[in-house]
Amino acid sequence: METLNKLLRALTSWYVAGPAAVILGLVIGGVIFFFVAPGKPSVGVINIPFTVIDGNSAFVIGRHLDYAMQDDSIKAVVISLSSPGGGASSSERLYIHTRRLRDEKPVVIVMNGLVASGGYMMSMASNYIYAQPSSLVGNVGVVGISGGTLPPILPEIITTTGPHKLTGGSRQHWVELIDRLKEGFAQMVISERGDRLRMTKEELLEGSIYSGSQAVSLGMVDAIGVTGDGVEKAAELAGIGRYSITDVNAKVFEKYGWRVQLSYVPPGEVTADDADDPAASHSDRDGAASEDQYRQPLMGALGQEQVNPLSNLPIEVGQPNIYYLYAGYGH
Repeated sequence: METLNKLLRALTSWYVAGPAAVILGLVIGGVIFFFVAPGKPSVGVINIPFTVIDGNSAFVIGRHLDYAMQDDSIKAVVISLSSPGGGASSSERLYIHTRRLRDEKPVVIVMNGLVASGGYMMSMASNYIYAQPSSLVGNVGVVGISGGTLPPILPEIITTTGPHKLTGGSRQHWVELIDRLKEGFAQMVISERGDRLRMTKEELLEGSIYSGSQAVSLGMVDAIGVTGDGVEKAAELAGIGRYSITDVNAKVFEKYGWRVQLSYVPPGEVTADDADDPAASHSDRDGAASEDQYRQPLMGALGQEQVNPLSNLPIEVGQPNIYYLYAGYGH
């Protein structure tokens, strides 16, 4: 009996109980990790093929960004992007949306063939940017088409409360408005790129297109690389060593039934870009874009045409269109 008591005292002593508690903790922790806790972290990859940014595409891309933000297993995001830009409001919306994602998890942009104007604006919201040597990058600036058109003499039944009620302002006003948007775009790039940018504001606002290699030397892009490099960088920024890859496009398709694809807009089709109009697209009117037009379709019930509340107004009602768009592509 005395021998048994000595054995019990030895087993309960600190130099035995301490290591035993550690081993038990490791066993319990392992069980929780492998059977209770969620799987290993992942890097989410969003693929955006050649896409003009308009109300449709901004909505669809936004849902991809939302999925990447809301999935807790995704610790960092890579966006493979090719876009000549598009509508001003839609491009700004994607910049803001991407920046909100960046506030939650690291975001890396990988530029493919062409990332210009509004597409470049969206890229400014990322933590790090890769481009290929032959990528076409930049084109910081604005393309504008002024608002309503009026007949030489207004019908007597039309009364307005100000000289610019039907036009939104004089031509000089529209020029000044476009100039303010241009300045805002430039300040966004200067603020986001910071000391990495090695060009003056005046050079930036020339609206030039640069190769990926030139863009790196000018500080508009961080490095030369492809999607694999983007995944490694995103994991590094997130501080994860072992991870899987999540195809966000496939996940969004499973959730909503939307497949990211391109649709062709026949030359001469007149459409409009407006952040408040999910059925909107860009137009080739007045040379705002090239004849070979593409747009990202909205796969869902929101793509219905809206009723025009001014259909009985006896004048032609135009729509002001402002673009962050590389309009020279294909010329």
